[in-house]
Amino acid sequence: MSYLMGIDSWKSGKVCYNCFADPNHLCNDDYTHFFYCNPVESIEVLMQQPAFWEHMSYAPAKEFNDAAERIY
Repeated sequence: MSYLMGIDSWKSGKVCYNCFADPNHLCNDDYTHFFYCNPVESIEVLMQQPAFWEHMSYAPAKEFNDAAERIY
């Protein structure tokens, strides 16, 4: 499987959960950093991988649990 997205596909951001802090006097310790990718690009890459082709389904499927009840 090839890695088509690469390290540059990751973005980062930061958020402050301390709602009582003075926004004019926040330091780096007040922020939580997070990383994310574009979900559409991620799905496009996954759909191009030959290892997943036989497991992809483009039509709805009826699924049932052990009690023969339909799962939505």
